[in-house]
Amino acid sequence: MEETIELRSKYQYFRVLVMGRANAGKTTILKAVCGTTEAPQVYNKRGRRIQAKKSILLPTSRRGVHNIENELRFRSNPGFVFHDSCGFEAGATEELEMVRAFINSRATERSVHKQLHAIWFCLPTDHDARMLTAAELDFFDRCNTGKVPVIAVFTKFDSLDSKAFQELRDRGIDFFEARERAPHYADEHFERIHLNRVFQRQYPPANELRIRSKLSEIQVTLTSNKSYSLL
Repeated sequence: MEETIELRSKYQYFRVLVMGRANAGKTTILKAVCGTTEAPQVYNKRGRRIQAKKSILLPTSRRGVHNIENELRFRSNPGFVFHDSCGFEAGATEELEMVRAFINSRATERSVHKQLHAIWFCLPTDHDARMLTAAELDFFDRCNTGKVPVIAVFTKFDSLDSKAFQELRDRGIDFFEARERAPHYADEHFERIHLNRVFQRQYPPANELRIRSKLSEIQVTLTSNKSYSLL
């Protein structure tokens, strides 16, 4: 808590780059962090408001519609400024280079208000076969973010809990016991099968977060099994 207060007094707001494929849960996370159901206000690099016809965070296949330099701000929590990297799931070299250029530029900004302070890389866990795509792993192999920490945010973790519950039931475990053991069982399976695929890359994330259903609290589990907040 003291560290959070100290950071709040030092910075007017935190600038965060949010990455992830379509339907990775980015919009849900940002709205939960900012305590709102409203769409963000969008500003261009010069600080002028953009009247977007659709939410800039909506999935789209039209490349070039989204500009990583645009700022997303929520009226409910002006302490955050977000940037969105859309289309990254396509894995195009052009997209990766654009992200790298943005990170390098913002990381070396002299003004703390223009600096990039963190990267949230949202990775959905609801499709086991596509848990980690080649494009996502490529980022952790090729993109050195320097002093800007990358947090791997594993979203939709409830799907793994549900799968773990069913596996325990299939083994003859009592319903209530299976329900109690499922989250721990899901965590163990995830760490054994998937987690090292990210942390053994050339440029691994600084830490990882697992988000289950209670997004209003934004409480997640780290590898230390301690409670942690995106704030």
